[in-house]
Amino acid sequence: MLSRPAAARWPPIHHAASLLGAIQVFNDFIQPYEGQTDEAFRAALYAGTVLVLPSSETTLRMRDHCWDRVCQVFGDDPRNASKRLSGDQLFQKAGLLRREFYESDVCRQGIADLLRQTGCDSIQHLCDPVRLRVITEGGHHNPAAAPVYYAHRDTWYSNPQCQITWWMPLHPVSKSETFSFLPFYFDRAVDNDSGGFDYRQWTSKGTDLKIGWQDAEAGRRELYPRLRESLPQAQRIAFEAQAGEVIVFSGQHLHQTVPIESGETRLSIDFRTVCLPDHDKGWGPKNVDNRSTGDALAGHIPVSPADRGP
Repeated sequence: MLSRPAAARWPPIHHAASLLGAIQVFNDFIQPYEGQTDEAFRAALYAGTVLVLPSSETTLRMRDHCWDRVCQVFGDDPRNASKRLSGDQLFQKAGLLRREFYESDVCRQGIADLLRQTGCDSIQHLCDPVRLRVITEGGHHNPAAAPVYYAHRDTWYSNPQCQITWWMPLHPVSKSETFSFLPFYFDRAVDNDSGGFDYRQWTSKGTDLKIGWQDAEAGRRELYPRLRESLPQAQRIAFEAQAGEVIVFSGQHLHQTVPIESGETRLSIDFRTVCLPDHDKGWGPKNVDNRSTGDALAGHIPVSPADRGP
């Protein structure tokens, strides 16, 4: 067992001053999962390591459930649905699936199974449920979708420092279809507007913003925290992944969706977890620049469907 004072933080593994080559950094901070469990698993993430979980019976069961529903709603060849459907039709269909996945007991059970697979006690965790992400060809040219492409930390949305993000593609993805990390800034402050984000205000209008992209005009109207300075393109590191693999990383990581200039639509799911004992002890990366207010943990729910209560 780990014995650390409540004020302790896991040490960062990178500094902005260490200008390593992109390939070396990629091989360093993105690593294959090697069976770490429970506290050791989370400690690696809190230190800035990004872990790649291989596809497994657990991950493929979750992936297949979501992919089957995507195919049923978008039709055959959902990666080219944007070429068959109008923008409004695509948005409405994606919105229905987003709400369905967010409320799905099957997806919730998948989160519990993944936690157990990594040796974590699901009873001691809360989750921000599964969300569907749909990144279309040329979507970054739509002003209403601009927030999708903002560089940000998940913590800027009033999330706990010990929050962990789990990201799964529903099909194979190349580096030009995923998102990029800026690992040099894991422990280095950057200029951002997170101080304008308040979780209580964000959720005061209902669940649409919380679930995400239920309102086509939200991207024009609401504040989505973002990076407010220009950072070198060479320090952005993308990755590739196979369907059913899971990219797991700390909410502290600065990251940004890669625009798809031409090609097929990218479909993925993600969710977030918080270990309550870690949160109570103050474990997690040091907060270097998050000034958002409110507490998004209040909106997290028990991982196991059976633990939700009435």
